Amino acid sequence: TCLIMGGLLMLTAVVLSIVSVSEGKKNILFIASDDMRPNLGVYDGVNADIFNSPQMVTPNIDKLADKSILFERAYVQYAVCSPSRTSLLTGRRPDTTHITDLESYFRYIGGNFTTIPQFFKNHGYKSISVGKIFHRGHDASGPGSGDDDVSWNEIIHAKSNAYYHGTGKSWEAVPADKLPLQDTVEANLVINKLREIAPNALLGEQQFFLGWGTHRPHLPFLFPEEFGALYEERNSLPRNPYVPNQMPTTAWSNWGELRTYDDIANIDDDQLGQINATLPNWKTKDLRHAYYSSVSHVDHEIGRVLDELELLGLA
Repeated sequence: TCLIMGGLLMLTAVVLSIVSVSEGKKNILFIASDDMRPNLGVYDGVNADIFNSPQMVTPNIDKLADKSILFERAYVQYAVCSPSRTSLLTGRRPDTTHITDLESYFRYIGGNFTTIPQFFKNHGYKSISVGKIFHRGHDASGPGSGDDDVSWNEIIHAKSNAYYHGTGKSWEAVPADKLPLQDTVEANLVINKLREIAPNALLGEQQFFLGWGTHRPHLPFLFPEEFGALYEERNSLPRNPYVPNQMPTTAWSNWGELRTYDDIANIDDDQLGQINATLPNWKTKDLRHAYYSSVSHVDHEIGRVLDELELLGLA
């Protein structure tokens, strides 16, 4: 039996869904996805008259949500990666953790808080991390592997030479001869780890907390080219490209990361990143198409892992 928790990261982190199907001590699969907007099919009713964006093709996430507790008013804690991940994983607001950037570690400047995976580890669970759960790095997540090592019994990442990294552009529809991508490799690692730990888990001899974090749809938007075909007829521009009236300047992001990619840096507009300056329409459409395609790619990988849970008798 397995409790499935989905932390969909809409700029940062929001818990999406919980599934439980039996009595007794549960095993836990915690899934996080980086920079995912709430345009999922399961939120279609909630989004009515709010978004004019095309609905994402996410059959596997939608299927999971259909049998889960779905939070329809769960908002991002802080629109930066590490602060929001830290907030979610410690259960404390950023003004308590004191994390508002990508370079500070909550245990050093906020407090030695117990995280969700650490809690289960402390109670006899095998705590396993695959992919991106904490914001990785020694500055943001402490010594060792830079994944808040104290939270885990085992930390797993795909080897850098095992997947395609892209060419320095903001997005790429990747042909079959250049695959696999990082999230495919790490989904395989999750599947293999589930096969390894399932027997003892099913016998009740060793429960697990497995945290798996996908890297897409964070920039760069890399996706197998087959997923691009899902959105060929769905591309559109935002309804309003301008900032809200009387917006506090501290709320503005100058999209510094996006502007580091070669295709964006080559756009001849020295105002890019300034308030109310925007990308050319053709580039906006390209990025929207690529982002949505990345979401569907991640949904496919999540579906493969959930199917494996069923096959193993853990769901």
